[in-house]
Amino acid sequence: MREVGGRDLIPEGPVRILAYIGAGLLGVCLLAFILLQIYLATPLPARQISHLVTSTLNQQFTVQRVSLSGRTLVLGGVRLMNPKGFAGPDLVAAETVAVRPQWLGLLRGKRRFDLIAVDGGSINLQKNGAGAWNFSDLQRRLAARKPAKPAPETVIGKLVVRKGALTVQGEGVRGVDVKLYNLTSGGSRNAQVELAFEDAGHNRYQLQGTARPGDQAAVDLTLSAPILSLRKVATLLKLKNPQPLEKAVGSLTVNAVLAKGELRSSGSFRFRDVLLPAARGSYPIAGTLQFNGSYTLAEDRVDLNDATLAIEKVAQLHAEGSLTGVSKERRYALLFGVDQVDLALLNVLLNEEARRGLLLAGKLRCESLRLEGTGTGGVESAAGLLLLQDGSLTRKGELLVTGLSGKAALSRKGQGVAAVGTLSATPGAGGAIIETLHLPFDVTLSSHLKPVTMESRGFGFRVFGVPAEGDLSYDLQRPEPLSATLRLAQAKLSALNPFLKRYDLQATAGTGSGTVTLTGKGAQDLKLSGRIGLAGFAGMRGKEPVAVKDGAVSIGLRQQGGHRQAAGQAQLAGVTVGSQHGDARFGYRVEDDKVTLDGVQARLGTTRLVANRVAGRLPPPGTPAGQTPLFLELEGGALRQGDLELAGLSGRVQGRLVTAGTEKWLEGSADLSSPAVTMNSKQLGGAVLQASFAKAGGRAQLNGTLLGGKLAAEATFRPFAAESGVAFKASLQDGSATQAASLLPRSATVRPTGGHFDLRASGTYSGKKGLECRFDTKGRGLALAKGGKNALTGASLFLSGSYAGGNLAIGEGLFSPGKGVALRARGQVAAAFTPKRRGTISIALPDTRVEELIDATANLLPPALQEATLKGALAANATLELRDGRQFLEGGIDLRGGSIESPPQKLTVADINGRIPVSLDLSGKSAPQPKESREFSRANYQRVLGELRALPSAGEQLTVGKTVFGTLELGKLTLQLRAAQGLMEIAPLRTTLYDGVMLGTGYLAVREKMTYRADLLVNGVSLKRLCRSIPSVQGYISGRVDGVISVRGMGGGVAGMTGFIDLWAREGGGEKMLVSKEFLQRLAKQKLSGFFLSRDRDYDEAEIKATLQEGDLTFNTLKIVNTNFFGVKDLNVNIAPTQNRIALDHLLESIKEAAVRGTPATGEAPAEKTPAKPEPVPEFKWEE
Repeated sequence: MREVGGRDLIPEGPVRILAYIGAGLLGVCLLAFILLQIYLATPLPARQISHLVTSTLNQQFTVQRVSLSGRTLVLGGVRLMNPKGFAGPDLVAAETVAVRPQWLGLLRGKRRFDLIAVDGGSINLQKNGAGAWNFSDLQRRLAARKPAKPAPETVIGKLVVRKGALTVQGEGVRGVDVKLYNLTSGGSRNAQVELAFEDAGHNRYQLQGTARPGDQAAVDLTLSAPILSLRKVATLLKLKNPQPLEKAVGSLTVNAVLAKGELRSSGSFRFRDVLLPAARGSYPIAGTLQFNGSYTLAEDRVDLNDATLAIEKVAQLHAEGSLTGVSKERRYALLFGVDQVDLALLNVLLNEEARRGLLLAGKLRCESLRLEGTGTGGVESAAGLLLLQDGSLTRKGELLVTGLSGKAALSRKGQGVAAVGTLSATPGAGGAIIETLHLPFDVTLSSHLKPVTMESRGFGFRVFGVPAEGDLSYDLQRPEPLSATLRLAQAKLSALNPFLKRYDLQATAGTGSGTVTLTGKGAQDLKLSGRIGLAGFAGMRGKEPVAVKDGAVSIGLRQQGGHRQAAGQAQLAGVTVGSQHGDARFGYRVEDDKVTLDGVQARLGTTRLVANRVAGRLPPPGTPAGQTPLFLELEGGALRQGDLELAGLSGRVQGRLVTAGTEKWLEGSADLSSPAVTMNSKQLGGAVLQASFAKAGGRAQLNGTLLGGKLAAEATFRPFAAESGVAFKASLQDGSATQAASLLPRSATVRPTGGHFDLRASGTYSGKKGLECRFDTKGRGLALAKGGKNALTGASLFLSGSYAGGNLAIGEGLFSPGKGVALRARGQVAAAFTPKRRGTISIALPDTRVEELIDATANLLPPALQEATLKGALAANATLELRDGRQFLEGGIDLRGGSIESPPQKLTVADINGRIPVSLDLSGKSAPQPKESREFSRANYQRVLGELRALPSAGEQLTVGKTVFGTLELGKLTLQLRAAQGLMEIAPLRTTLYDGVMLGTGYLAVREKMTYRADLLVNGVSLKRLCRSIPSVQGYISGRVDGVISVRGMGGGVAGMTGFIDLWAREGGGEKMLVSKEFLQRLAKQKLSGFFLSRDRDYDEAEIKATLQEGDLTFNTLKIVNTNFFGVKDLNVNIAPTQNRIALDHLLESIKEAAVRGTPATGEAPAEKTPAKPEPVPEFKWEE
């Protein structure tokens, strides 16, 4: 060593050489580390590792990156791909895999790892379409490689898996955290296990304990889950009825110990808040399952030392036994005991389909049940006793049977098992459909618990109070093993009222009977035949009486394989619904899902339905839930309602009913056609209805001909949303009014005979709001006939309005019977089509020439007016008020310059002006009497005369300038008119007649028929002027006439008129009371002479009294009398009692003809003429 400055700094010799060698080695290592880091930073190591593993496993393997962290090798993005033919996630994947080996030991050939850590690892196992697993090929290749010598033991100090996942067919556990300590492949030491994972329902599990692999494998593990959501477990297991577990929770603890070839296991499972469905709601239950058993590998034997299921307040079940030869014959010996079990537990354990929608309840007890046998040979020995108490069955909320009790004894019988017992139900207060039941049974089962024989003789039950009995047997040795007979005796139908009330029916009388026979090989091979009849049924449907005198249905059913056939006849006779009577009958056939009705004939009242064939289809098996197919076909149908008939009916409905949650809708189409629609055997037209249905709703179109016109209508609706209603539009173009007459009742006196009309309507209809629509109709060229005679021709009509909520609104109404005449109307009526209708309709006739009105309505006028000439101007307005079931017509008629000229009737009325007020109660219910009533008679003549003269002018005034009837001529006629509350009054009437005055009153009202009255006072009428106006009686008599005339009547014509006449003569006004000798000679029907007939005679009394009854005028008094100075009657003329009656219409005809028949008086008897037709003339008696 060299010395420098007293120090030894640089070694010399061998030491120096060693220093150089160490420095070189350090440099080499440093260089190697740098080169390794550079190498690992390249993609090359990842590709080389991927290629090496892929070639070794013969399956695609990739590593995305490789890095070194201290002594730990980190692989990132590790993927072992699926084999060909598999899709989905990779077989094995990990985000990172960290491996920390003992590098020096690894170099010496020892497999020692301090740490293996896997982050985000997943194993995904799945099958392909052929049923092969994605790991099968890899497993087979690894198993085929047999090493030449045993591999050295692998020791892993710590194995960690974080956030791992294991899935099988997409389902599995996630969030797996695993910690294994001292894991060895040869079993040289015990490994500590700590495993935590989470299932798909996010329930957390822990697995802790020790495990030792190898030839002397041993396991001591405990699996625990402190809190389990059973709803999530049910979802994971895909239970069909998870509803009872909605709020249920539980806990699980299982321990397993494997040592010396024996596996011992024990555990417990606790649960609570499981909802148990029952007949009247549901209730929560809680319980515990505990078990303890073992499996001996050498003996292949399982021993169940004890298993107990305790459900609080529901059941406690015990079981113990053994199973030997698990992998071979599986010989078992089991002992069961049931302290008491609530059958409602089956509502949870069995799904809805298995229970057929039934809910079970009751207590089942098994004192001891011992079963022995083998898996291949079945049950070889059985002994036990089953007891049932307080059982019940419920379906869809309806109690089928309650109070069930039974006993069944199990015993060995030959090579099988026999069960003998009785099931019964006694009447209770539960209101069950099956009231009583007695079912003895004797069942023999094979060693595999399959039915061999079964017999129940004389079983009976009572349903809704109707008793039935029968026999049932099953023998597998018979060609048709199943045989059953059910007999229904004469049962009172009133006992079925609890069942009938759901259809709003109630039976008060009647009986039913029937017999049904069933034979077959099983559920898929059956024959059923029978007959059901009823007689004398009477009852109520709501508040309406119904009855069926006789009814019968025959049944013939054949079920074979998946095919079903049935046929029979149904007949109802003496059917009564309310006041309508009818009957019905049809034949039916069923072929699988096809249902056909043949020869349908039904009648009720005036309604009759006939159809050659009605076909439909039942939903086929396997129909998806919520999708019910619909099919209905009609051929050769006819429907008659009164005089209306739809013939040739045919149609089809095809689609499906879809249900999704609370929603329902139809999908498909429908059509219905009738080529012949008739009324009263008269052709009205034909129509075709087409409809389509979708989720958004239905749409229907109606096209055809009606009443000779083109009919078109369309509607949109939602069948299962009644509140949304139906929106519609309809029109009828160019309809024939003549054909529309067939729609009127036969009693109608006015009928259309010509013309055409159009009709349009649009709106909505719903059950809540009813009909709401707008409408308009137009008629043109209309002709009407009354009583078979033409009444109107060339009329036109227009009407528009709306209807909503029972309220009718007429926006515009126009009726024109002819040119120049237009009657208008508008108004509103509430509750229009009920007896309580109320509202107002305004009617107006604008200023119209009377000639045009007469021309338009000539055929409606009486013959007398048809022959007359009418002139002037007329206007009218009125209001029709509807209230309280009455119809009040209030308004008025204005006349200007009116006149009537009728030469045939010898009638002239001229210069008519004024207003006629109108007030009528057309219902005839409330016409009042006039407020001012006077008694018109001779006794109070003067008083009434003064009152009438003093009456002021009030109300409306109508004046007539001139009135001439035959020889009768009035002066100016003035009428003061008033009308109110259904009463039209004349108060008063004033006119002049032959220098005298006529005053009077009257009224017009409606009381069932038109009712009227007129009272007249005659004052100072000149007989001289009266005789002068009639040439044939000129100069006959003179004097002044006073009197009273009263007429009243009901209806039209003179036949309903009654009244009286009281006239008397007096002197006054320059006229003496004289009668001419010519008049006296004419009365005597002979020529007289003498002192008393040498001049005109005085008379001091002349009087006419007559009564009018049913159109005949009867003269009670008609006399001319004179009493002389000495008190002697020197003149006395009276009417003969045998000829004192004359028809009023004949009297009027006589007055009319008097002007043309008479000639001036000469004092000579008139020349005799033979009349063409003798007229009855009152005969007078001459007394002197």
